[in-house]
Amino acid sequence: MTNPENTPQNTPEDHARLQKIKAAKDQSRAQRQGNEKGLYLLFTGLGKGKTSGAMNLVYRHLAHDMRVAVVQFIKNDSAFPDGDRIMLEKLKAQGFPVSIDTLGGGFTWETQDPDRDQRMAEQAWQTATKLIAAPDISLVVLDELHIALKKARLDLAPVLAGIQARPVHCHVASTGRYAPQELIDVADLVTEMTRIKHPISAGVPAQMGIEY
Repeated sequence: MTNPENTPQNTPEDHARLQKIKAAKDQSRAQRQGNEKGLYLLFTGLGKGKTSGAMNLVYRHLAHDMRVAVVQFIKNDSAFPDGDRIMLEKLKAQGFPVSIDTLGGGFTWETQDPDRDQRMAEQAWQTATKLIAAPDISLVVLDELHIALKKARLDLAPVLAGIQARPVHCHVASTGRYAPQELIDVADLVTEMTRIKHPISAGVPAQMGIEY
């Protein structure tokens, strides 16, 4: 049982200090109001959580009834039961304002057809540019875009220009390992996932609900 005599009490000095902190926070928040804009958010690194971070943005937008689009550059809809795609398709069927275009050919060692992979990546980028320019879409997620660039399936210049030309109402998020420095330089937010431990190193396979 808690002894009231041992319960810390805020002193007048503590109260004054907290009030001063609150006033500074309120002033800083007020000064930022009106500076809203379409952000470019980039998730990269060797650690797990890049697509997960971007998908969290999707769910937040949908919670506020804001229209969202996701374009997947590497994953394909027949390779494995991608939980993100399945969930977004279920939400769309329930009337949520979301679309997901899975336009990748799969990983290069599986497709064995670099020319086809490049054509599919270019088609995915054409789809992405239309979605970014759409007047009613608030967020476009470019899933595994960085891998498509790393594998030379896409030219960087038009991608960089397209992201920078996003309208003021639209946020863009890109994911994948090995983000090029040019995209990092123009991004408003960059998060690098650092791999400290991963169960695959201990022989544990990819598992439903964790990796996909």
